[in-house]
Amino acid sequence: MKTFLIFALLFLEHSSRLFTDSQSRDIGCVAVVSIISEEQRRDAPGANDYPDLRELGPRWAASVGDRISGESGQSVELVRKAIWDAVEKEQANVSNIDSPKAYVDQRMTTCLALMRADLARGSAPQ
Repeated sequence: MKTFLIFALLFLEHSSRLFTDSQSRDIGCVAVVSIISEEQRRDAPGANDYPDLRELGPRWAASVGDRISGESGQSVELVRKAIWDAVEKEQANVSNIDSPKAYVDQRMTTCLALMRADLARGSAPQ
């Protein structure tokens, strides 16, 4: 059991260094946009308070994932895992705060600006 815990801790320490700060920020934003995109697909209350991301969100996510994989030298699968982990982290953050709407609004402001800047640079299909 101790050996497993040591390996798990070493993996967590190593995985936190797999991506640069900006790549980690991008992964977090892909997670936020992906959550909202999926919520819009399900017509969840409040999801349509944001621009329609049902088509653009997944395309931007794929583009960012490919870019980060190329920049970092990590596999696409590892980047996808990092995005999934970020989705889980964002969902946990929202479930543990008093004002989830304010949190999501703030995250979406940041992430939509990042997505729009990426699209303007042409790093993702429009």
